[in-house]
Amino acid sequence: MSESPSAAPNSGNTPGELLASVTALQRRTRATRNAYWLPLLLFGLLMAVAAPLYVESVEPPALRATPDNPALTGLGGDFLERSATLGWYWLAALIGGYLLSLWWYRWHGVRVGVQTPARPYVVAGIVGTLAGLVLPIVLRYLLLNTATVISTGTSWVTTPLLGVSNRGMFPHLVIAVGLLVLARLERSRGLTIVAVAYAAAVVLVNVYFQTAHFEPGDLNRYSFLLAALLPAPVLLVGGGIALVNTIKRSA
Repeated sequence: MSESPSAAPNSGNTPGELLASVTALQRRTRATRNAYWLPLLLFGLLMAVAAPLYVESVEPPALRATPDNPALTGLGGDFLERSATLGWYWLAALIGGYLLSLWWYRWHGVRVGVQTPARPYVVAGIVGTLAGLVLPIVLRYLLLNTATVISTGTSWVTTPLLGVSNRGMFPHLVIAVGLLVLARLERSRGLTIVAVAYAAAVVLVNVYFQTAHFEPGDLNRYSFLLAALLPAPVLLVGGGIALVNTIKRSA
């Protein structure tokens, strides 16, 4: 009995066609496993919920004494009237948000059959949260309790980071670092654009506060609120677009 010719699909494809087919399959696989719309919307909404805590009850004084808050509230900043409450909020929101994101990625991976390894993203977020509790203490010590040569030599990094922390925006920085790690894991151009735009917004807001020479009366009750909320639309818009694209792919 003679053997029939091979009936393997696409057996006559050229190497270039096979490579294009594999590349297209990889793109579809990445698109299927992408699930970053939830972390974007989640952290955007967490920032919006925190908004009332950034509003001062009266016009902020030119200089406010550093409150004697517990170390676990270090994420709330020292310039804010409700810094302790804000610190507890962000401690719970960041840890809860990253753990929820981990659960989401695992659930989504089981549902679609392919999963983004989200653990490094969660580890980066949790480590960043812990750094937000410890780093301000270290930075303040370097700036105020070390020899002049050390405090002067490190002021280029201690002063800006303390400013970020004192304005209650270190959680924004933690979110930015986490999203940049997630963009690498997802290999998504869209998420990379959103993560870079968000990080840029956080940096620009803090550069403005750091370089502006405010006089008494320049700040009002809503100054810190506006600073904290300006980066949030980047996450909400980016997450909304990603969700719409996911729904279109599923339809």
